[in-house]
Amino acid sequence: MTYEFFAQTDRGRVRANNEDAVAVDREAQVAVLADGMGGYNAGEIASGMAITYICTEMGRWLAQAGTTPPATDVRRALELCVENANHAILGASLSNPQYSGMGTTLVVGVFQCDRLILGHIGDSRCYRLRAGVLQQITRDHSWLQEQVDAGILTREQAAASSNRNLVTRALGVEPHVQMEVNEFQV
Repeated sequence: MTYEFFAQTDRGRVRANNEDAVAVDREAQVAVLADGMGGYNAGEIASGMAITYICTEMGRWLAQAGTTPPATDVRRALELCVENANHAILGASLSNPQYSGMGTTLVVGVFQCDRLILGHIGDSRCYRLRAGVLQQITRDHSWLQEQVDAGILTREQAAASSNRNLVTRALGVEPHVQMEVNEFQV
């Protein structure tokens, strides 16, 4: 299967700078998107570090792994790359006062034949367009999503809430990060 990758980012209506970062390794068929946490120091640094590290390391691992490694191995390699990126971002945050508190959300996809191994952290989303229907295939790691899941808020109440940007997971904030990983048919 042949894949084409396209990306476009926008700073949005609130921030003066764009904290989004995207990287693609076409040969390894890896795509990475990170969105620096708005309102914190150096979100664009965190997102840039995340995409560079993860795309480079996954590309290197996949090149060494040979043709179509098992999904469990790809998943484990992806988790290790993300954990190492988390340590690098957290280390930079702790050692440089101007980077204090920086972090980023993450979506990373590894395309292999007819499957997608997709990892994500935070509230950056991945959607699938199939037969003209756009479907969200990631679940936000956010305070609002937790409230909806617990039945405390309805989706309509959550959509109108002023707490839309409170993420419960982010890269570079804690010593360990839990990435949600799923596999999809392409």
